[in-house]
Amino acid sequence: MSSTRRQAIQVAALTLAAGAASPALAATDDDKKKHAEAALAAALRLEQTAVVAYEAIANSGRLSGRLTTLVRAFLDHDRQHAEQLVTALDAMGVKPPIPPRRATIPGLARVRTDVAAADFAIELELRTVGAYTEAVRNLSDPNLLRVVAGAMGTDGQHLVVLRGVARRNPAPHAFERGIRP
Repeated sequence: MSSTRRQAIQVAALTLAAGAASPALAATDDDKKKHAEAALAAALRLEQTAVVAYEAIANSGRLSGRLTTLVRAFLDHDRQHAEQLVTALDAMGVKPPIPPRRATIPGLARVRTDVAAADFAIELELRTVGAYTEAVRNLSDPNLLRVVAGAMGTDGQHLVVLRGVARRNPAPHAFERGIRP
């Protein structure tokens, strides 16, 4: 009889402990969800900035034909990334941020040469890779992780090409982590 009573007490204690732990787990899940949403929104803001900036740079008429073609290719990539992030945020029930205006993008007005364009784009791509690094830390959905990792890899490739244009070491680190946005 005492064995049965002991088991009943253990089951009751476990049930109480599980009930007390549930709100804490839910809060943790909510925190994770909020961090993931914020990280995706930050990455989207940077991709939107890249779209606006690359469009302005490509249409400026100040770059060589080679770099104009390259920037237009990057523009297409970043448009796709932005569309994917908007879709992801919509699916999460989060309103996507509004793209910036050209006049509000720091340093864009000073881009007048190929090297200046490359330097500007390198800083933007570094921040974008950093935002994706943060997003990867906060995501758990495997499909979304695949999308984010693909965009991050593309932006890492942009960095290699842009560093070549700017006459820098194309791959100064084995693993590019970017900079925090």
